[in-house]
Amino acid sequence: MEQNVEMGETPEVRQPEKPKKSAKQAFVGYFTPTRMAYIAIFTAISYVLYLLDFPLLPGTPVSFLKLDFSNAFVMIGGFTLGPVAGIIICVLKELIHALTVGNTMFIGELANILFILPYMLIPAIVYKKHKGLKTVIVTLILGCLALLAVCIPVNYLLNFPAFYYFGGFGTWQEGQQLTLDLWYWVLLFNAIKVALITVVTLVLYKPLSRLIKATNNKFESMHAKRDRHSGGNKAA
Repeated sequence: MEQNVEMGETPEVRQPEKPKKSAKQAFVGYFTPTRMAYIAIFTAISYVLYLLDFPLLPGTPVSFLKLDFSNAFVMIGGFTLGPVAGIIICVLKELIHALTVGNTMFIGELANILFILPYMLIPAIVYKKHKGLKTVIVTLILGCLALLAVCIPVNYLLNFPAFYYFGGFGTWQEGQQLTLDLWYWVLLFNAIKVALITVVTLVLYKPLSRLIKATNNKFESMHAKRDRHSGGNKAA
């Protein structure tokens, strides 16, 4: 049976559908050897930097709050390796810290995860679709605002009460009251901290991004060469 096509009309050409990847294929495709190696490296660097913390506002009521630059590598991991990798680096870093030197029964580390996830995920997810320095800067600002939006609630409901209770300083309720008494200083501390981490991320991102891209291209080239060599041997 012939199909009539009027003059001026273009017959519809159906594009072949791409075969859907199984969960296993998607997992293997994402967790390449290069990506897993960099996840491990960034996690290790983040953990070491986590140990090198220091008071950001000494001589103030929040002198016990400390700054470290471990989250800069969580951010870089989210940008260069993808948001899933960023989450893994963040969680592994906090888990290792809790198991080795933590003293808040995992609660302080959980609070840190709740702080960093909105800060990291907003720019990492957007950057995956829209590349460019402008995107990085705008989304990092949005991430900073998201972190500041959650810092007081998380500190009130979790972090300060746990610090007070498990540190033997007082009751859970007294820890919550401390948050209300020091909310201005807490907000100031987090604003300065996230600004410094953002600057470090912007400085380190580009060279590390080039290194990861070069490493990945080299690995893929070696892998393709090995496959061609293997195919040639089979044909022979």
